[in-house]
Formats: sequence, structure tokens, C-alpha cells
Amino acid sequence: MTSPDGLVPVTVLGGYLGAGKTTLVNNLLTNNHGRRLAVLVNDFGAVNIDVDLIVSHDGDTISLKNGCVCCSISDALGESLDRVLALDPQPDQIVIEASGVADPAKIASYGYGWPGCRMDAVIVLADVETIQDKAKDQFVGELIIRQLRGADLVLVTKSDLVSEDALNSVICWAADIAAVPVTPVSHGDIDPKVVLDLSSFDLDAKWEPQTSHDADSIRSAEDMFETATLELSRPLDRSRLEEALALWPQDVMRVKGIVRFSEDCDCGAELHVVQRVGLRWSIEPTLPNTDLEDSGGRLMVVVRRAAVDATSLISGLVDG
Repeated sequence: MTSPDGLVPVTVLGGYLGAGKTTLVNNLLTNNHGRRLAVLVNDFGAVNIDVDLIVSHDGDTISLKNGCVCCSISDALGESLDRVLALDPQPDQIVIEASGVADPAKIASYGYGWPGCRMDAVIVLADVETIQDKAKDQFVGELIIRQLRGADLVLVTKSDLVSEDALNSVICWAADIAAVPVTPVSHGDIDPKVVLDLSSFDLDAKWEPQTSHDADSIRSAEDMFETATLELSRPLDRSRLEEALALWPQDVMRVKGIVRFSEDCDCGAELHVVQRVGLRWSIEPTLPNTDLEDSGGRLMVVVRRAAVDATSLISGLVDG
């Protein structure tokens, strides 16, 4: 899937915390779409790929039998782009999973002029259950609206969790704000061509110059969050983690990680992906991760600053 101009097309996936970006990434990596993708992700541990598809996994990059690779954004975005552009063979397309509190159009404008790249599209995911409430939030509402208005396509995710009337209401609302096509999706299940073949990015149309008020609003939204990451020196007690996930307040905005449980230590010490969005949480087995082989894993929480102490919250899982 070579670009006529010889440049590698880049797709940016954006959307607020818990919108389902990593689920879509998993499906893009493992789908038989016939092109070599290089996917750049911040949260490498949450990528859950069928181990039978993995050719190699060195801690920074997962290489798959279908020619795709998944790479962590361990340094600056530009350095990560250079790293995947230097792969042999070169990828057919690059997909960037933006942070949930990032402005994807701003990331796209950065990658727009990067040597060897051509910006293809910005895809913004919106959680059907929470997007309208978040858009009215005094702290993050401005960011949510900017994310939607910077999109070339909006995917309304988790569409199986609401009624048809509720889904249609959100679709109409998002289409009115974004003024672009809006498509419902469940479990990241969508034809890859819908995401990868848009070729619709327009820098002038989608990247609006920020006023000082807009910039201050976005900085204020990001400043409202506190993030803490716990590097686990030993496996966690599963029941203790499950209790915490069920009881932590709504001010805990997001939980993501990859952990090992003490109950599994006598049978291979299997790694598990931990997710929590709002009050919905899950724990599922995941692929082996070589950079975590000798530890209990890694867990990250995002909380509303001043409402919850992120470090104390997450440290409480191993204290005592």
C-alpha cells in the first residue's frame, strides 16, 4: 500500500480517557488487512495480541507474523517516527495512539511536516455512555469539544451498551459538533479500510489557531489530572486489587496496567491486563511481556487532582 508520493501515511487515533483506542489498535494489528502497520502507543503493556501471531517481542517492539509492528513511544514523537521509518521493510502506514488528554489535531499538525510522512487522517473515538457528560464538564469539556472538532472521522464506541435511540442521539450530537462522518463501533470491530483509507486530512481546515483562552483552557484541563505509575516489585493480591477497582471513587478517571498475581506464582505467573474506565473495570490475561518477566508488573492511575492522591491510592495496593 505504497503512497504515490513515496511518503508513509500517518493516522492519529484520539479520544478521551477510556474511549476504546487501545481496543481498536489491537484489532488493527491483528486484522488480515494486507498491509504492514507500525503502531505507536504510549501504554505498551495494554496491547493484548494473540501470542500465536507474535514473531518477536523485545520489550520496545512487538513484531507480528502479518508484518505489523507495535512500538512504544518511549521518547519524543519525532524520534519514534524516525525509528519506525528506519525499519526494513518500511511500514505501509503508521498509526499513532494519542493520549486521552491530548489534542489529536495538534499531534497531526506536528506529524504533518515530518520528513518521510504524509498525514492521512485524525480519527476520534467517543464513548457513547460518557461523551456528552464529559463535554459539559467544566474542567475537560473544552478539550472534548476540541478533540471532536479536530476529527476527520468520529467513532462512537461501546455502541452495544446502549439502546438504539440513545445511540442515534449521540451520533447526531457528535455529527453536529464535528461536522464529519460519525460511525458506531463495538469492541473495536470495524473494517480497517474505514480507518486507514480516509486520505482526508486538511491542515488548514482541521488545525485552528489557538487563542490564548483556548490554550489556557486545554492546559487547565490537563492540569486537573494527576498520574501515578506503580512499578511492582512483586505480584499483587488479586482480591485486594479487585476490591480497590470496585470501591475507588469516580474521581479515579482511568486505571491501566499489566500485572502478575500472587495466586499464579506456582503456575507460570501469567500476566494480566487491568482496565478501569469510570466504574467499569476488567482483568484479562495478556501476552508475555519480556521487560516485566522479573517483576510483578506495572499499574497506572489517572485521578482528578486535589480530589484524590494518586500516589497514595496506588501505593495502598502493596502497603502492609
